[in-house]
Amino acid sequence: MRKDGFVMKKMMALLISFILLLSASALADGAEPGLLRTAILYDISTMDVAETTDDYLIPMNVFDRLFETRPAGGASEVVRSLVADYSVSADGLTYYFTLQDGIVFSNGSALTASDVQYSFERLLKAAKENTEIPLEIAGGEAVMKGEADSLEGFKITDDTHFSITLTAPNAGFLAELSAPAASIVDAETTAAAQNFGKDPADTVGSGPYIVTEWVSNDHYTLVYNEKYWGAEPSVKKLIVKVIADANTQDLMFQNGELDIIDLKNLDSAIVAGTYKTKPADRLVSTPNVGLTYLLMNENNQYLKDVKVRKAIGMAIDVNLLIQGIYMGDAQKENCIIPTGVWAHNDAQQGFTYDPDGAKKLLQEAGYAEGEVKFELALDSTANTSIQLVYASLSDQLKKVGIEATVASYEHSAWLAKRSSSEMDSFVARWGMDYNDPANIMYTFFGSEENSKGRSLNYADKDIIARVAAARSIVNDDARLREYQALDEKLIMEDAAWVPMFADLHLWCLGDRVASFTPQWAGFTDFYATDVVLK
Repeated sequence: MRKDGFVMKKMMALLISFILLLSASALADGAEPGLLRTAILYDISTMDVAETTDDYLIPMNVFDRLFETRPAGGASEVVRSLVADYSVSADGLTYYFTLQDGIVFSNGSALTASDVQYSFERLLKAAKENTEIPLEIAGGEAVMKGEADSLEGFKITDDTHFSITLTAPNAGFLAELSAPAASIVDAETTAAAQNFGKDPADTVGSGPYIVTEWVSNDHYTLVYNEKYWGAEPSVKKLIVKVIADANTQDLMFQNGELDIIDLKNLDSAIVAGTYKTKPADRLVSTPNVGLTYLLMNENNQYLKDVKVRKAIGMAIDVNLLIQGIYMGDAQKENCIIPTGVWAHNDAQQGFTYDPDGAKKLLQEAGYAEGEVKFELALDSTANTSIQLVYASLSDQLKKVGIEATVASYEHSAWLAKRSSSEMDSFVARWGMDYNDPANIMYTFFGSEENSKGRSLNYADKDIIARVAAARSIVNDDARLREYQALDEKLIMEDAAWVPMFADLHLWCLGDRVASFTPQWAGFTDFYATDVVLK
């Protein structure tokens, strides 16, 4: 017995030592159970969707929406979230909703139809960002102008039943309600908050996570919401570090300090040499449902000439960008409506690379070599690949006699210049918020204000009116035909912008991550509930 007892004690001692060793290892790299660590290049500006169209990781994880768009067998589908049931009137104008019972915000306050109404009216009263969806509701314009305090088209029956009447039918309305912009906030808490969207304590949602800290330009932390109504996630704590240098992110991942790394920020050669050699289950890829495009400001003295814009489209060798910069991990896009979005037109040819034809168009327009000049405005936080795209575009345009000078702006200054309507030209990527062509068409071409706010200044008011009206077409076939006709007009006739490519979005998973499902459109922002830890 004494011998057995000695053996047992020795085994117990070894077991305790092993556990302590594991604990010490976990503490050494900060890898506490349930913790997920990732990094972003630049800090968020706000957690409030009324203030931003860029920073969605926190809204996606802290707030809920009436619907969500989820990946489904290589495509996507709109599924119910806060909504338990709904119906639509025969004329497509009125939607009747029933909320799920028993949902509460993280502060314990019950989520009701009044919170939904407040969330939409708040976007209109702020009148800054993401006003497009609530403006579709009857009375939306009056609320935004301060002529009414509440939405005429929003009717509450009781805490869980309400209806929304639109100013015109919109076949994509439910998809719109799944966008981060349609996040639902706690009316009482938000109205009383001094710093909603800036102070974590004031930023309350019903989603799976709570923001516990935001240290400017360093990191922010989300922890599991114990009052969350949905399935309990594997990730209980998310730390997002602000690491402005992509190569530093690379080293941190290699050293085990990050659990997921977004490879789009790294040079393609590094991705090919370092990450594509890893086991297949460590690399996650998804098509970016969206596109990278070149926008041209029609208020510019040269870019207002359609022949100059067409010449620019013909001067760009998109395949060179795809092969030389993205190592083939991208596909050419020829339309405004990207591949993977309903109403995309596979038959549209887009611009054909023809530098000689581009030179001829410039001559026809009366411009000598080197006479056409404009600025390519670069966001200083752009990843290496985009910076290389800028350099390549400047070089390619110079070969046809166009001087496109790259000028770098700090991120906030870049956004301000774009919003001022005075940015000559820029390259950007548009990722779809919801799977409907209105998400991209209306955002850029649905109103004069939208066009100016993106420094586009598109001049054809009739086309702007048609883009706005296209959302109201109830018949799917007629709606598809109209969107494809508009796309062809905007690209092939007006050269309103140059669609270039959609890149493949790649992530690499660290040893602590079992699986990861990216957001349906390939956002950099993701749902932490879609990460499963080992």
